[in-house]
Amino acid sequence: MHFHLVDDYKKLGFSKDLLSLWAGKMTLDFGLNIFGLFLPIFLYQELGSIHAVIAWWVSISFGYFFLVPWTARVMNIIGLKTSLIIGVVLRIPYLLAFYKLPEDPVKYAILSAFFLIAIRSFFWLPFQTDSAKFSSKKNRGKQFSVIWSAASFLSIIAPVIGGFVLDRWDFGTLALIALFVCIFSLIPFAFLPTVKEEVTWTYKETFKYLVHPFNRRMVVAYMSDGAVTTINGLFWPLFIFSILDEQFKALGLLTGAILLLGLILRLFIGNLLDRIKKTKLVKIGTVLNSSAWLIKIAVGTAMQVFLSSLYHTLASIVLRTSIETLVYEKAADRGHYIDEYTLIKEMAIHAGKVLSLIVIAILLVFFPLQAAFIVAAILAWFVMLLK
Repeated sequence: MHFHLVDDYKKLGFSKDLLSLWAGKMTLDFGLNIFGLFLPIFLYQELGSIHAVIAWWVSISFGYFFLVPWTARVMNIIGLKTSLIIGVVLRIPYLLAFYKLPEDPVKYAILSAFFLIAIRSFFWLPFQTDSAKFSSKKNRGKQFSVIWSAASFLSIIAPVIGGFVLDRWDFGTLALIALFVCIFSLIPFAFLPTVKEEVTWTYKETFKYLVHPFNRRMVVAYMSDGAVTTINGLFWPLFIFSILDEQFKALGLLTGAILLLGLILRLFIGNLLDRIKKTKLVKIGTVLNSSAWLIKIAVGTAMQVFLSSLYHTLASIVLRTSIETLVYEKAADRGHYIDEYTLIKEMAIHAGKVLSLIVIAILLVFFPLQAAFIVAAILAWFVMLLK
């Protein structure tokens, strides 16, 4: 099969609003990615316990799960744009808490968790809603492939910068750099139109629809996806940091190199998405993703970290690009209920994070860190329930 890749990508028809939305998001992510890869390590060093780090992660998803149905109602009043901007501004005290964290780790860890719950509650629902509204139904796969490729390019640079900063200074300096970059993301968000979407469900109704049999397959799939994502973001960095002899620069360079190798492939996957059924690619990505976690269990050297991470990157490209495009299609197809669909999705993702982290916390009392990878390999299969 022959693909006219360049010609196809010339005809994508990006809207000005979609470009403004994602320009802000990519700037925001760049600031957070400078810091984010090293966050589990920082918390582990300051709190002194893997179970304390897990408790921090659990508290955030738990708080978000119960707060977001309320902030969704607030969004009805203030609109999507204002809600997004609130979510960005709240990152200032969030990152300042990490700057101060060494002075009193428990106090500032609690404060950072509080602000992160609020950030996610105000930011993610309007962002996901706007992404579905502003993207093209015909070219959504290629549009998001281009967007995620641009985001991947920035994510290549971010951990490298973070590693070099930590090699010379400390986490406080890194938090301040991330803070200033995040402030700049307000500029493109300011150009977004003032849009209001009404979440019609009450707080109680949201939970009723979350557990409704009609949504069961979708909820379980998103719970699985949330669990695997948080395992990758929390336990894998801690694991490879120990293998790399706790060298921040090496961790940043290795992560950047792996992301770089996956960049071009993402464009081809995006082209395929608009030609091949999304659910088929989700199945292929699920098989690859699960096997990648099993491979990671046996990792013991820097070279094995690189090779297993590269394989997992390829698996993630197939799965993430296809599943995220499918998510936006499903949300857009809900029409007036786009907010409600996104709300259930977000709650399911964080319910999966909470439940999986509690299970892993228990397992780590008896088994090494690789136990988390076995859990991820099993849970990865449930993503295929999304249809």
